[in-house]
Amino acid sequence: GPACPYDVAGVSFPGVPGVILGHNSRIAWGVTNGTVDTQDYFIEKANPANADEFEYMGAFEPAQIREEVIHVAGRDTPEVLRVRITRHGPIMNDVESALKDKTPMAFSWTALRPGAILLSVLAINKAQNWEQFRDAMKLWDVPSQNFVYADVDGNIGYQFPGNIPVRAKGDGTVPVEGWTGENEWTGFVPFEQL
Repeated sequence: GPACPYDVAGVSFPGVPGVILGHNSRIAWGVTNGTVDTQDYFIEKANPANADEFEYMGAFEPAQIREEVIHVAGRDTPEVLRVRITRHGPIMNDVESALKDKTPMAFSWTALRPGAILLSVLAINKAQNWEQFRDAMKLWDVPSQNFVYADVDGNIGYQFPGNIPVRAKGDGTVPVEGWTGENEWTGFVPFEQL
């Protein structure tokens, strides 16, 4: 009814509103992991005079600095991680001991960007047909998944949604230079092509 437009059953996760895979009175859907590259490593050049600045197209840009406070059971003081974030993502050297004294490496991942996945889940839960289901899929940004669909009218379908980077150069299989501007993500594969 108007107070609660949901009549849905299936699988969810603790603390997540909505059903991730399941059915309502008209449609059913299932999900498996998709295989697509949505992560890149960018080799960065730090400013020799300021380790919190990184070169981009001939100029140094300040990194965003964020402190992550981790409370550890049995300890009076928390662990504090200082995270430097470039235009390409967090510097992994600050948190990965194997990279500690190596050239700075930034991690780009579609999941590190703001998203609308919960809006997608709620829209899927209310969908009554293939068109509404596909509209809900347009909001599913990360992680990319294989969705199968069936409805009470005998229709079946498949959709692979998600933000899949379009790279100006390269294919994401090896780390690339972050300072040149030649390896940027230029956008995401349009939904209509998925």
